[in-house]
Amino acid sequence: MENPKMLPTDRLIGLTYSREDLHSYFIVDRDGSTVRVPKNRAVDARVSHPLSAAFRILAAAFLGLAPAGLGTLLLAPLAVLLTVPVLLRRPADRADRVRIAVVWGIAAGLLLPAVPLSIRFSERFF
Repeated sequence: MENPKMLPTDRLIGLTYSREDLHSYFIVDRDGSTVRVPKNRAVDARVSHPLSAAFRILAAAFLGLAPAGLGTLLLAPLAVLLTVPVLLRRPADRADRVRIAVVWGIAAGLLLPAVPLSIRFSERFF
């Protein structure tokens, strides 16, 4: 009896590797139709997302509103700058573009109260 996990070799003739992307291999058969084969790679849980540092900086920027918004004036633009390498390094997929838009939106939202707070602080003490 033939092993059910193995394909007969005559069925494999005519299959050629075409290309691959991050998640799949693309195989072309003799008829020219393309088959997408998932890579099924396990993602290491210890590897953090490249944008996680930007979100941690935004959390610190939120806390920076307390001392007259001065911490937010420094940390919110820093969080935005941390998203730029993600945009430049690789073509960002939709999920990364949404995360980047969230970082930029939160940074802008934090800067709105931080600027007047720091102006009032500087007028009062300087």
